[in-house]
Amino acid sequence: MSETFFPLFAATVLFVGGHFLLSSRALRPALVARLGQWGYTGLYSALSLAAFIWMCVAYARAPILELWPGEEYTWWIAALGSLAASILLVCGYLTANPTALFGGRVLARDDPAPGIFKVTRHPVLWAVALWSGGHLIANGDASSLIFFGGLLALSLGGAAHIDARKSAEDGARWRKLAAATSFVPFAAALQGRARIDLAEIGWVRIALAVALYLALMHAHEWFVGVPIAPWTASWAL
Repeated sequence: MSETFFPLFAATVLFVGGHFLLSSRALRPALVARLGQWGYTGLYSALSLAAFIWMCVAYARAPILELWPGEEYTWWIAALGSLAASILLVCGYLTANPTALFGGRVLARDDPAPGIFKVTRHPVLWAVALWSGGHLIANGDASSLIFFGGLLALSLGGAAHIDARKSAEDGARWRKLAAATSFVPFAAALQGRARIDLAEIGWVRIALAVALYLALMHAHEWFVGVPIAPWTASWAL
């Protein structure tokens, strides 16, 4: 690997690896015991933010080495994936989360998978996966492979890590949640274990997600410095 890619590679390894290390069953309990839950959460958040800022700066400075050419269909993959990601992100953040740090109250409900959590029990992490995966495909260069590939690995690996940790910590209630939803989006619905209701997900949440998507699409060239696609630059879909 060229030296010029090393800062990005190192930042990505630190960001992704740090998440798994700090939340591991070997290290996390010891840190919580020493720092307390809020102290641990603060340390985890601060270190993650610092690593992510370094990762973004390194990505902006990395050279462009094309691995495959951009095609129209790859841009549509990114655009549609980002729309799905916006819906999962907004609805996931605005719905009581059974997998969150203090999600015990949701797990204790008769229905532990409200709204968007019937689609997948990890909507926010799947939002990151769809967004990063789509951008990786659309960009097709080495630095994007490192940057977005790292985010994709963290989101899906992190979701699996949460499942394993929650299952070990709270097996009975976790099995109840797992029966009502799925890791892979829509798998539980296709298997007849969950019924997806758009009204329960929330029309206001969906509308906010679409509004966020359109706003980000319009602001993409201004914020990132790159038009959404050569053929959409004039009308900013």
